[in-house]
Amino acid sequence: MGEEEQIAKSVSHPSLTPDPVGGSIGPAALQKSVKKRPHKKTESLVTTVRSKEFSMHKRSILRTDIPHLPEKKLKANSLLVRPPPLLEKLGDWRALHEFDKLASAAEPLERMATARGWDLRTFTLILTETLSRRIDGDDESALEYIRDQMTRLVSKSIGPGVEFLYGVEKAPAALSQPSSRRRWHLHGLMIGPAGFSAPGKTPLRKNLRSLKGEADADLMFKSPGRDADSDIRQSATKWCFYASKNGLSVRYDASLSMEYDLPNGKQTFMSAQLKREAKRWHEGKLNGLKLSELVATAPVGLYGPSGTV
Repeated sequence: MGEEEQIAKSVSHPSLTPDPVGGSIGPAALQKSVKKRPHKKTESLVTTVRSKEFSMHKRSILRTDIPHLPEKKLKANSLLVRPPPLLEKLGDWRALHEFDKLASAAEPLERMATARGWDLRTFTLILTETLSRRIDGDDESALEYIRDQMTRLVSKSIGPGVEFLYGVEKAPAALSQPSSRRRWHLHGLMIGPAGFSAPGKTPLRKNLRSLKGEADADLMFKSPGRDADSDIRQSATKWCFYASKNGLSVRYDASLSMEYDLPNGKQTFMSAQLKREAKRWHEGKLNGLKLSELVATAPVGLYGPSGTV
């Protein structure tokens, strides 16, 4: 048999392959099984990413571990013994908790401020002793009064286009300073024309005296990201969770309800236009819309230099 015939014969029987032991191996044994990857829908992937992002912010705000940096001496923000879940599925807007809705508004609020050339500020407003006592006494109208006053007075002081959000809370006795008055207070975010949060006798500070406590420092503004975070948007989202950390702590551990004072009523608030925009952004992101598409489909002027709709 010639060399060409031997080659042709070996090719004509590909099913039998010499085995070093002496047998022959079939084609099925030579083929490596391939495990198919599970198909991920775009919607489920986006939901997972956003859920992880929100969970990271929650864990950083509700930390209970003390960093191994004695010089910082950071105090815990929560009485939680265990951290909250690593992942919480985000779904329909109506099914979201009010704390998640508050945090959803941070990004569109920051985008509005940037597009208009306005300032974005965190704020803390310590309430008057009278209002604090009303909330302590389970006066259901107290939170409504604060909401109505904030809506009217902030708009009157800053002008059209102003947007803000806040959470209402009081520090638990176990985490408060001995000298603390332990008043109810608002933690929030606000945007307005440059200089709206300046110190001194500004229209905003004058008009909010009916809500603010006696001390000058009972109304404080800060720039998000100034202290620990370099990213303003991420810092703003963290502040939203910080504004509702008491409610979140009890939500993750119901046994802490005896340690925390929670207001009788809704703990968070968003201005009307901001709430509509937060809902639109949340639903748009879950549907895979890009930032450019979200901005392009916004109400006219909302992300414009004028800042008016």
